[in-house]
Amino acid sequence: MAFKFPAYKTILIWLFILPLFSLAQTFRFTRYTTHDGLPIDNVYAAAQDDNGFIWFGTDFGIARFDGLRFTNYDKHNGMINKAVTDILFAAADSLIFISYPASIQSIHLNGRINTIIPNTGFALQQLTKHNQEYYCYKRLYGKYIMLENGKFETLSADSVLGDKEILINAIVDLEEKGVAFCTNKGLFIKNGSNILHLMADHDVQNIIYTIHKTILAVSENKLQELDQGYVQKELPFSFPKGFTVYHIAEEADGATWFRGIDKGIYRLLNNVMEEMSSKLGMENRGVNEFYNDGDGNFWICTDGSGILLKKKTAFSNYETSDGLVNNKILDLVKQNNTLFIGTGNGISVMENDRISRLDLPKNSSGLQYVFQLFRVNNKITGVCIDKTFFSDDPHSLEKDVKDVNIQGHMIRAFKPTFARQEDENNSWIFQFPFLYHRQNGKMDYEVYNMADYGVRKMYCMSSYDNKKWFGTDAGIIYIDHNTKHHIDSIGNEKIGQVFNFLADQNRLLLATEIGLFDYHDGLFYAFPKGPTSGSNYCKDMTIDDQRRIWVATWDGIFFTEGKTTRYLNTNDGLPSKTANCILYDTSKKWLYIGTDNGLSVLKNIALTDTATQRNIFINCALEGSDTVILDNNSILSPSKNNLRFYLSFPLYRGIGNISYEYKLDNGSWIKTEHPDIAITDISSGKHAFYARAQLNGGPVTTPEAVFTFTVEKPFYKTWWFLVLAALFLQVLVFLTINYYNKKAKERKLAVRSQQAEYASLKQQAFASLMNPHFIFNALNSVQHYINQQDRQSANKYLSNFATLIRRGFDASQKSFVTLDEELETIRLYLELEKMRFADKFDYVINTHKGAADEDWMLPSMVLQPFLENAVLHGLMPLNEKGMISIDATAENNILYITITDNGVGIEKSKALRSGGKHKSKGMQLIKERLDLLSNLSKEPLQLTICELNPGAPHPGTKILLVIPQEVYDVFQQQRSQG
Repeated sequence: MAFKFPAYKTILIWLFILPLFSLAQTFRFTRYTTHDGLPIDNVYAAAQDDNGFIWFGTDFGIARFDGLRFTNYDKHNGMINKAVTDILFAAADSLIFISYPASIQSIHLNGRINTIIPNTGFALQQLTKHNQEYYCYKRLYGKYIMLENGKFETLSADSVLGDKEILINAIVDLEEKGVAFCTNKGLFIKNGSNILHLMADHDVQNIIYTIHKTILAVSENKLQELDQGYVQKELPFSFPKGFTVYHIAEEADGATWFRGIDKGIYRLLNNVMEEMSSKLGMENRGVNEFYNDGDGNFWICTDGSGILLKKKTAFSNYETSDGLVNNKILDLVKQNNTLFIGTGNGISVMENDRISRLDLPKNSSGLQYVFQLFRVNNKITGVCIDKTFFSDDPHSLEKDVKDVNIQGHMIRAFKPTFARQEDENNSWIFQFPFLYHRQNGKMDYEVYNMADYGVRKMYCMSSYDNKKWFGTDAGIIYIDHNTKHHIDSIGNEKIGQVFNFLADQNRLLLATEIGLFDYHDGLFYAFPKGPTSGSNYCKDMTIDDQRRIWVATWDGIFFTEGKTTRYLNTNDGLPSKTANCILYDTSKKWLYIGTDNGLSVLKNIALTDTATQRNIFINCALEGSDTVILDNNSILSPSKNNLRFYLSFPLYRGIGNISYEYKLDNGSWIKTEHPDIAITDISSGKHAFYARAQLNGGPVTTPEAVFTFTVEKPFYKTWWFLVLAALFLQVLVFLTINYYNKKAKERKLAVRSQQAEYASLKQQAFASLMNPHFIFNALNSVQHYINQQDRQSANKYLSNFATLIRRGFDASQKSFVTLDEELETIRLYLELEKMRFADKFDYVINTHKGAADEDWMLPSMVLQPFLENAVLHGLMPLNEKGMISIDATAENNILYITITDNGVGIEKSKALRSGGKHKSKGMQLIKERLDLLSNLSKEPLQLTICELNPGAPHPGTKILLVIPQEVYDVFQQQRSQG
């Protein structure tokens, strides 16, 4: 059976591409660029602080990397210039850096930036720390700057090193040996006041102090080595002519890297010098600095390509560039000292860490997709090559077997999807839909039909509990005493594909597409599931000499040790997260993992967990604004109560199965797989955000990290606002009550005013009823004067009477009149009464100062009834001439009117009128009117009537009328509003 064209074409394309991809990934660098949060892809320097964070100097400020994200600092944070050409960890809480071109600043771990030297006077390119001294210089310049205890001084290399015309190429810390100056006059090592001059005849470009305490120097494009006794030896390596080495770094695995001024990159490893620019994809880009952090990771800061990271890992990885025929590894078999590697295009063998290719017969498509490898009695390595050999007759399997002698081993190839021999006399062969069992080398077979269970593929087989177990694409088939049994579910979950069995002591382990299962005592038990669904897709497994179970999944590998499960993937050094097979070598104690991107070998499976020594770190930013990074103990305005917290292990992104737990204040712990957490609508007050991390379900960080902050109360919750609000409420209540009281008073005053006006109208009406009697008496008086032929008196009487009638009519139209008008009216009245009663009495009207100065207003027709009573009831009963006195005075906006007479008095007057039972209707109306007007003002209108001289024969009467000016003002106001 041949491949269909689309599949064939696809595989050919991938087989062409994969080797190219593998070549580019030889060094397995992770690249970080602006797409990952860098401010710019021009990176000049790196430094690591005590917390494990890496700080990078770039063309646009400083970037801090926590293993997950970058936090950037620039001129807005206090930098003098945006470019940072070198950065150096200085102390437990800060770093110092060159703010290019000529300034030196420090940045604290909380992001605060201070200036150390605002301007050195010349462009700086390098910072070097030796003990507590910091050096920087301009390359190929005879002066340098030394910074000590916050003070700096510019020194001349000539005077300090004792030579002339010295040009500095580099300054390097040699730890206990001192500080080295690489110059055009050789290598100078300054240790205190002692100066050692080495390589005097060489122009020393740069040096490195190696882990072996030797000095590796570059001079005239050649490498020189100085041992611990400074004995010089030239090494058999050189650089191209004109290649100037600016920087040297030694990697943890012993490789030495060289950076040149002309963008060249070289690596010295295992006595091989190799140009690396093309392999790193840096042909047209320069490298600014190499950096080894404290965790053994190797960083390359590039000019325009961001940052490259080569993580330290326990895995040794091999791919096509190392001799593999193909990077897709499908199966592994160890035979003696040879590892057989089944790939997507043939077989490779590994002996003594060297990989070579086995040539196999090809099928019509030219492909050799190795499906499975196996061995028989440690003698024969069997190879099953899918779709290479096949037969149309499933009952004549002997025709399908071809013997091929490869390196002394008998290779047997079969067409079936699965074929495996347990020994030479007992074999099981599956060819859909039948399973064939041959015993004792005989040609007769036991045949089992598997189609009735829906089986189309068989992957593995094992013997356990006196049963034969088969893993298929439809679950488990086991044969017990020639009887088939089918298991397609465990619990409520379909098993699906079963890829491998592992019989371990008193249990049988199953690697399936839904996870790893343990079968014993007739029951199945599930192992802990992985962090993602891919981790549950278990392809293969093996066991080491410590009884640890290692499982290959499509999301890396994991191993179980007791109740602990740990996951490893690409972040730990695997070349691909898709692991297809796994094998433990008991002789070397190595672990082999076959992936979709090459072979990986774990040579040290102790796998100490350095992450357990790390503390978790919390960064906090305003939600929606990653650039606003908050300090611990920040005080936030009420509107800034939506925060996002970022959790990280520095440089340990994705190691194993990392999960986080967090809580706010005294709340419950919340578990999450995501390192960034948003918390919104945070209440006002002081808060603490707690976080801790777990690796594979176990505790990692102790104690938990905490980030504290305070959200200020909104102004409407502050004490001063509450006090003001209470005061305002009181004032509002007071004003409201006052307003309604005022309105009520105004309504009351309006009613009183109307009542007063009504009383005035009643009085006026009553007065109009009295007028006929008064007119009759007045006309009788006129008749009397005419009969007496006293024409003058008659004319005078008629004139005064006419004037009084006119004034009375005018007054009846008003509620208030002026004092002058009222006094003139009563004068006319008294004058008429005096003439009518033949000068029976006299009268006097006095207006005193104060009353005469202003136009005082008083109720109209209010005085006439009192004068009428005085004349008719007080003076007329006298046998002698009477006297009436009217006095008007004013003081403090109050008018006082006093009416006195020398008549018979109040009591006698009452006795004379109808036996004391008569009541004056006019006086009653006057009192009602005055009482109503009195309610219109704060100062009431008062009326007092009493005897002038009580006990005298003629006691007389005194009437006092007190009229505040406010009565008239309020009355007028009410009338205008009504």
